[in-house]
Amino acid sequence: ALWNEPVMSPYGLYSHIRANRIRSIVLMVGLFLLVYAMSFAGGLLAAALAFDNATLNYLIDVARDLFLSSLPIVTIGTLIWLVIAWQFHQRMIDALVRGHNVTRKEQPGLYNLLENLCISRGIPMPKLKVADDPSLNAFATGLHQKQYAITVTRGLIDHLNEPELEAVLGHELTHIRNGDVRMLVIAVVIAGVVSFVGEIIFRGLVRTDMRGPSSSSEDKRGGGAIAIVIALGIVAVVWILSIVVRLSLSRAREYLADAGAVELS
Repeated sequence: ALWNEPVMSPYGLYSHIRANRIRSIVLMVGLFLLVYAMSFAGGLLAAALAFDNATLNYLIDVARDLFLSSLPIVTIGTLIWLVIAWQFHQRMIDALVRGHNVTRKEQPGLYNLLENLCISRGIPMPKLKVADDPSLNAFATGLHQKQYAITVTRGLIDHLNEPELEAVLGHELTHIRNGDVRMLVIAVVIAGVVSFVGEIIFRGLVRTDMRGPSSSSEDKRGGGAIAIVIALGIVAVVWILSIVVRLSLSRAREYLADAGAVELS
């Protein structure tokens, strides 16, 4: 009778992890599309400011040509931004939170807890860092095996007992095992690109307004005003979506990290 049962896909922690990785890849592609949408909005705004007496269709055509011509530059610029984050994000984080590497001699209890968790699952041990901060916090960072690190604040070490610290380390270690850290860092970086481009567009518009209108009342009857409204609408929607995507990546993975901490400990 058992052989006649229909084959069902596995359902549990690891199937959730696989499904979450697929969703994350889709969301990452979506973040790149948001960068391109922001670029098109910038082109539309530039066209509207340059030809505000033209029709809306003409301005859209100009914006499309500007977008296509700038597509390689936008793509390369985004990739360069990612490369910089790939190489230097850990140094930036350490400088911001005052984190530093610790050895077994400096933090024997904490070091042994993390080492035992890694040995129990055959996981390469990430770097262990301590941040001189009284708040209760811990986080994982890194984009590849040589960069992976878990940072624990001094306040967390002082206030939690050994089983509690083990649970926290298991949670952060699961983020590394599941590839969450890499995805979240890339998501934050791309969201930063979106915010950066949006800031440039906003500042350009403000400076143009400060110089005063350059067209007559007759010119303003063209499609320039409508194009500006559309461009600003795209900027606002893209900016909000980038935040939503980043938060959805983070929230969906916290529950899996909790479950992974239970499994590890």
